[in-house]
Formats: sequence, C-alpha cells, structure tokens
Amino acid sequence: MGIENLDIKNYKEIVDNATQLVAGKPSKHRQAQKARIKAILNGGADGMKALLGNKMETSDVDLLPAPNMLQSGIDRLAQKISGVPQVRVDIMNHNTSDRAKVRAERLERIVTSYDEKQNLNLQLAQAARWLPGYGYCAWIITTRTDKNGYIYPTAELRDPFDTFPGNFGPNQEPRELAVLRRIPRYKLAQLYPEFAKEILHVEEKETSEAAFGKGGVGTQYENDKDNNWEDNTGQGIRIIEYYDLGGTYIVFPEKRMILDFIPNYLSSPPFVFMKRTSFDELKGQYDHVIGLMAMMAKINIMSAIAMEDSVFTETNISGELESGQYRRGRFAINYLAPGTQVSKPSNNIPYQLFQQIDRLERQLRLVGGYPVTDDAQSPNSFVTGAGLQELNGTMSLMINEYRDIIKHALQDMDEKRLELDSLLAAQFEELRKKPIQGFYAGTAFSENYAPIADIGGDFRTRRIYGVMSGFDDGQKIVTGLQLLQAGVIDVETLQDNIDGLDNIAKVQERIRKNKAENVLFESILARSAQGDMAATQAVIAIYEYPAEMTDIMRMFYTPQEPQMSPEQEAMIQQQMAAEQGQQGGQPQQQPPPSVAAAFGGM
Repeated sequence: MGIENLDIKNYKEIVDNATQLVAGKPSKHRQAQKARIKAILNGGADGMKALLGNKMETSDVDLLPAPNMLQSGIDRLAQKISGVPQVRVDIMNHNTSDRAKVRAERLERIVTSYDEKQNLNLQLAQAARWLPGYGYCAWIITTRTDKNGYIYPTAELRDPFDTFPGNFGPNQEPRELAVLRRIPRYKLAQLYPEFAKEILHVEEKETSEAAFGKGGVGTQYENDKDNNWEDNTGQGIRIIEYYDLGGTYIVFPEKRMILDFIPNYLSSPPFVFMKRTSFDELKGQYDHVIGLMAMMAKINIMSAIAMEDSVFTETNISGELESGQYRRGRFAINYLAPGTQVSKPSNNIPYQLFQQIDRLERQLRLVGGYPVTDDAQSPNSFVTGAGLQELNGTMSLMINEYRDIIKHALQDMDEKRLELDSLLAAQFEELRKKPIQGFYAGTAFSENYAPIADIGGDFRTRRIYGVMSGFDDGQKIVTGLQLLQAGVIDVETLQDNIDGLDNIAKVQERIRKNKAENVLFESILARSAQGDMAATQAVIAIYEYPAEMTDIMRMFYTPQEPQMSPEQEAMIQQQMAAEQGQQGGQPQQQPPPSVAAAFGGM
C-alpha cells in the first residue's frame, strides 16, 4: 500500500496520534523530568544546575564539592546488567532426534549472527543505562544490507529522550510509538522531492510551534548543513517516526502531513519496548532520590564553605594600630598602641553536619539500591554487617528484575527478527540462501542458511544468563571452581562462563589430548619399571627429544609387523621387484622399522 492510497481521514488520525504522543500533557510532564535526569546523569555544570537550581554562578558550578552519586550508581548498575544473555532454542515435545538438535543449534547460530551484526553487546551497554535512568528504551525492527547485497533483519536502538510510547496494553507493551528525529530542511527535501515545495516553503509565523506549542519539545531549530538524520543532538527541523501495527509513518509536524509510509508485515508492531517495572507511571531508578542527592550536595557545599571560613577567619582589633594596617603572614610585625587587643573568633564546624552527610548517603544507597561495596569501599566504616547484607540483597533482587526485563525484550526481538527474515526470503528469491558468520559456544563459524527451511514458522527463543554472570573475573574463577567441586556444574559450563576464554572447542581438544598423553606416558613409565627394554628406550628418547614426545609414543604403541628371517625378507624383495617391473610403478615403501630399532638409532 502506497502513501497515495491512504484515506484522508487516516492522514489526520496518524498526524494527530503522533503529535499527541510527542506534545501531549503527559509527555510534556515526563519530558521535563527526563531532561533533569539527563542533565544530572551526564554530570558537569549542567548536572549541578539541574540538581541545585539555575540561580548558581555558571563559572564555578562544575567545581562545586558535590559528588555525583547518581552517575556513579547507574554506571555500576549498568555494568552488572549489560551482558548479552545466551540464546537457546528448545526442542519441543521431547524430540531428541539428531535432526531436531541440528535445527535448534542452527537457529541459535542464526540469532547469534543477528546479535553480532547489530553490535548487540554495545547496544545493551547503552540500554542498560537508559533503562534505569529514563525508565524505558526501545528498538526499531528494520533491515540492513551488507557489502555483498544480502539483506538481514536488525534492531536499531532509539534514544528514550526522543522516544514517546503510547498507552500500554494488558501485556505491558505500547501499541504505538513515536520517535523524534532532526534533519536539515534541504536534506529532507532531497529525500522526498515530491514534497520539496512544501518542505522548503517557510512563512514568518509558520514554525513547528504550531504543532507542539511555544517552547515545546518540537520547537524548530535552525538548519545545519553539516547535520544528518541520525544526529539527535544537532540542529534541523523535526520529523516524527510513528510506528503501529500497520507500519511506519514519517510525519512532518510543521505542515501536519505524512511524507512516507512503510507497511509492516510482521504479526506485531515493528518495535521492541523495554520498560522498568514501576507502580503506574514510567519512572527511572533514581527519580525519587534526586531530593536526597540535592540535599547531600548542599550540605557538602556548606561544609566546604564552613571549613574555608574556619581557616580564613576575620581579625578583630580593639584599639589602634600604630602601623595603620594589620599585617598577616609568617614574618609580619604589627605595632599596637597601649591597650589594643587583637582576637580571632573560633569557627568550629558542627559535627552534626558530617553526621547528616553520612545519614543522607546511607538513605541514598538504601533507596537507590547502590551498595558501598560497589565503590570498592570498606563496609566497616559505613554500615553494620546486617546493613551491608541488606544493601547487597537489595542490589541482587534489582539486578535479577532488570535481567528478566532484558531477557523478555530480547526474546521479543529474536521472534520479530526471525519472522522478518522468513518474510524477506519468501518475497525475494535471492535471499532464500544467505551466509552468516559469528561465534557460537566459543567457536567461530561460517556457513550458509536457508531462512524458510531453517527458521520455519517457530520464532521462539529463550535467553539465559550464565550461572556466574555479573561476577568479576576473580569471583567467577573462585565460585566456578567451588561449584565444579560440588558437582553443581560441569567443566564446559565453567568454561562458558569465564570471560576471555575463546574457542572452547579447541581448548577442550587440547585438554583431552594432554590427558591422553599423560595416561600413555605413565603406562610407558610403569612398563619401563617392570623391565620392558622397549619402554625404557622410549623413555630415554622422550627425555632427549621432548618435542617429539607425541611421535615417539605413537611409534611405541603402533603394532609392529612380525619379524622375518633374512631369507624371507630377500624372497619378498625379489617378488616385489618383479611385480614393480611388470607394472612399471614405483617401488613400495619399506615397512616401518620396529620401535626398538628406531629408539636404538637415537
């Protein structure tokens, strides 16, 4: 369906829906809160202004002694939840056939290749900060074309600051989504030349304020010829991408018109929405602790001012100075008239001020779920053992909840990417067989797949986190060895959960080879101790030529031909020479020498 075939009523409906999502009252309220959170989590002078108010001196705002604990906390949290969970495709109905297992593994490799092509690990590192920071984020399901012309499904991450969801349904997912983008006016006209006249024509009073209101999020920016469609921090005119079950609409709010429409052939809307669990509104992890942090910042600043005042206190003089001016410094000399007194008032900082800072920090960490151990601090100076356990327990529950949210979103993403891949293959014959590459189970792979045959009609996957995900490297090794010793996990599971252990198949192959060599060598040593001369000669050979250990043991354990008398060997040689003369072939290679003879020649 092309845009020219759309009903005029649908035009108005879509434009109204898109602009309402972006500029409606709930969006404006939420946008103001997102702007404050964005400034605080980005830090710097803008963050301090957002935290303490706009009446501060601009030159010294970023130098104030107020730590940005929210920025530090969200980084620590993101590092714990940003790992990419593994892909699993379950075999249904207890089908244990080899064919079913091969198909399941093929699907896992296909999805893994999707992840690598779109850099999902980097996307999750960013999404893991947006999800707790803003309370949600979204991916757009679309396609990408590689250098060879093959089209693959992909998911593009959108900035939540410019993303506006619609109402949530029973499954806690929105039915529609609007995304603000910026693009220079001239470039928009190049993309849609059929609307160039309307795009380039600007009247004095005709701005995007007509659609969004004065000072709203859609206020028009000046053209910037160095900007592009993807830059959400630059300048340009506002474009809205509107997504629903029907497809994608490119809306030009300044003229209240639709520039383009891309139909959606998926069975669900072409986006994946991931939101933090809250009571009944989209809330970020730290929305409710801004006040605590602001109070901490104010007390820190007051403490610094009080300390400075206590060092540089005023000097009070009762009487007269003969010198006319009171001098300070190490070698200063002042001449005082008789009866003159000089005093410096004490300015002690109340200890309650520092107690209040510690109290606020503890409340901030408890409410925000940010344990002191995440900053590599000793808990003894901060809370009791019970308090530390409470902090760590809160953090663990929070991490598990975020991981469940991420897993659900990625499973939804997998389903939509697999469905889109099948649809592409059904529509374009050249896409019915495509190459994929990547890493699966620690081993690199490169193969071809047929989307229709290999994917079929079942697009379900299951995402799982490793048994030690979220641990640091030291914790993974110690905990993994403990679980292995207790029989909870096997060696392969331990290897899968150790970061940096690449090509696990080759590692396992080398381990098996080393174990086999050790068993065989111990057997040779035992036989040598029992007086076996061939074994003793093998041990000596391995001692003198350790690099040839494998070949020496292979020779030792290779069955030898029965020994023949010289007369028998001469007869066989004559017979072989006669046969070679008749056939005109090359003389055959002599049988290998016996192990004893080979070792004796060394």
